[in-house]
Amino acid sequence: MNQATQTAPAGNGKPEKAKADNYVRIEGIRKEFDGFVAVDDVSLSIRKGEIFALLGASGCGKSTLLRMLAGFEKPTAGEIILDGQSMNNIPPYDQAVNMMFQSYALFPHMTVEQNVAFGPTQKKMPKDEVARRVEEMLALVQMSKFAKRKPHQLSGGQQQRVALARAVATSPKLLLLDEPMAALDKKLRSQMQIELVNIVERLNVTCIMVTHDQEEAMTMAHRVAVMDAGRIRQVGTPDEIYEQPNSRFTAEFIGSVNLFEGRIGEDETDHVTILSPQMETPIYVGHGITGYDGMSVSFAIRPEKVHIDKDEPAQKYNKVRGVIEEIAYFGSHSVYHVRLQSGAKVLCNFVNMKRWASENFTWNDVVWLSWNDNSGVVLTS
Repeated sequence: MNQATQTAPAGNGKPEKAKADNYVRIEGIRKEFDGFVAVDDVSLSIRKGEIFALLGASGCGKSTLLRMLAGFEKPTAGEIILDGQSMNNIPPYDQAVNMMFQSYALFPHMTVEQNVAFGPTQKKMPKDEVARRVEEMLALVQMSKFAKRKPHQLSGGQQQRVALARAVATSPKLLLLDEPMAALDKKLRSQMQIELVNIVERLNVTCIMVTHDQEEAMTMAHRVAVMDAGRIRQVGTPDEIYEQPNSRFTAEFIGSVNLFEGRIGEDETDHVTILSPQMETPIYVGHGITGYDGMSVSFAIRPEKVHIDKDEPAQKYNKVRGVIEEIAYFGSHSVYHVRLQSGAKVLCNFVNMKRWASENFTWNDVVWLSWNDNSGVVLTS
């Protein structure tokens, strides 16, 4: 993904850049329902023009946070600030915020153009301005030729485009997307993810989306906040979240991961070794960490970073022998489930560069797994 668009600085640029970097500020937000804490002391800063994803499992608090941003729920504590203005006491209909709902919520009795015109008309824009705005929005989402149709005459992807056009027709300062791809099938979802990002970036509107779909968040967002039990566990770019998780929770929640439990053996400035009962030899990490000898840690490594071979690798560390127990074929790659002598299971991705490449390995083969000293990450929490 491209980085979020930044406002061009004026003068020395510092005030303008600070304003752009803190376009949406969520400060110590808390929300309780009859004693249940749905959102617990969340603070975030979102940049102007950024697509920001709130990612988490059902019940983690992400939708409640989105509803507070939309003004549908009032925070129990904390403040939401948009473009320098506190939004806590502004009713939803007076906010410069629009939401595209998961179900799209198009008016069934209205045509496509009437749906898109609804917001500008409610804002009492002049008729010619409303007509011009509707024409622009329908052209942007490539729905001009469907202007006279009713929602039930459209496909799921077409309904989504109309819902987006309606949401941005009033030029909101903040666009909220609630599970925007949930109603689409997998193939259409992949296509619409890219299309939606391109439209949002063309409009240069700041966007916050809620999703439980990791692929959706990683594909669409400039930055991602991983939520759990009402709290933010980690914020970062998609590659930061994936490659440098800050905890076991994030490592396990995002994608597939192999985790080895152990304790620190050698703790040097240029390397660390981890003694794990799951491994026959120490795990060697090619950099130092903030820790101490004997400290309990986890070592996380993604399946695509693990090499598989029938012959024992020449390297001294980071290798282990096992037996192929399961094979999952995905076309572009195969995933091998390898059972180690310790009883632990390790996942390994094998890229199918040529036809029938996966025939190199089959069930019950004895194989060696190995990885480089910079391929994994040491987790202390």
